[in-house]
Amino acid sequence: AVVSTQSTGTGLRDADVFSKSDPLVTIFDDFNNELGRTECIDNELNPVFKETISLDYDPYEEQKLIFKVWDIDDYNNDINKADFLGEAQCTLEELVDCPNFSKPLRYEGADFGKIYIKTEKVKVTQNQKGGKKGKKGKKGGNKKNTIQESYYSCTSLFIES
Repeated sequence: AVVSTQSTGTGLRDADVFSKSDPLVTIFDDFNNELGRTECIDNELNPVFKETISLDYDPYEEQKLIFKVWDIDDYNNDINKADFLGEAQCTLEELVDCPNFSKPLRYEGADFGKIYIKTEKVKVTQNQKGGKKGKKGKKGGNKKNTIQESYYSCTSLFIES
């Protein structure tokens, strides 16, 4: 299964002096591998991200996620040059089990807002070619078998101060 995230935020910490933060959200696993990111939104403390992030979900494995919010200061969206605004940690199972998940957004040991993640279940259909054996044991034509899988879509990430 797959979890797809789409993000929104309000009340972000302002890390810029002469303008507002230019936020971007990244998702990391507990091995610090980046799993995906939103687009950067210029001069906005209440961003509505349009970028969708899809994650593989295995119900038999604990999959830790770290949502990090950054103030991007260059045109390449380089988080190594960005100001860190805060993070929230959870497991992918928590997002799937709780369709309206929330957690404090942490920065330097203090809470700076709250992160809300809405998750919806989505079905995706995949077609695979296959064939049935005929009466004489010969493989028949290219009959299509339809396989349905359950996917999850995390439709909003909302950050509130």
